[in-house]
Amino acid sequence: MDEEPLRRYRTHVLGLDENIGGGIPQGHIVFISGVTGSMKSSLGYSILFNNAKVEGTNGLYISLEQSKRTLIRQMEGMGFKGETLGRLEVLDLGEIRLSSESPDWFDTFRFAVAETKRRLSYELLVIDSLGALQIMSRFKSPREDIFRFFEWLRSLRITTFIISEMPVGAFTCYGTMETDFLSDGIIHMSLAQVGDTEVHRRIRCVKMRDTDHATSFFSFLKNKDGFSVTRAISEF
Repeated sequence: MDEEPLRRYRTHVLGLDENIGGGIPQGHIVFISGVTGSMKSSLGYSILFNNAKVEGTNGLYISLEQSKRTLIRQMEGMGFKGETLGRLEVLDLGEIRLSSESPDWFDTFRFAVAETKRRLSYELLVIDSLGALQIMSRFKSPREDIFRFFEWLRSLRITTFIISEMPVGAFTCYGTMETDFLSDGIIHMSLAQVGDTEVHRRIRCVKMRDTDHATSFFSFLKNKDGFSVTRAISEF
């Protein structure tokens, strides 16, 4: 008997899905990594927003670096606004802390994620960001704790995007050595100087399990209709 085709969630970035096999495979843990200003958070939010609005898919965005009000105002300013019929929810750090009385912050975090899944039954999750999570969780045994964190995420049977900040010029590590190995996919976002005055945003799929994907950099563009990619212009 033929196996059922793997379900994929579209990024709704024009030109990108066609280069990653149609979208992100269900159940994958994918890093969106890059330097400051490369629109990592915006990409993560837009994936949830468009899947809620267009596909009717529930999503949860957990912000550990800015308030819910600030995040939504920023995203609405970029054009991601409109009726999602309650299918997109944003939790910020303050809301997560209030959701549990546990003295262990990471227990509070997991409780909030699991409780929201029970209530919203979401299929897509964005965690923004890995660095903030590691600082706030104060892992006692980082390598073991990261491994258990990934095991816990997989047990939720959802598709997860984790935002990760990269130092300028770093190309060998997109999160940590452990997380790069454990992740199912890595999307690298960067800034490139083109000519004397232009700086272009770029995007590249470094890794995506179960997917025959392009590995080239593409120019990452924003317009009134959302995000799109085109063949990257050579820098010099």
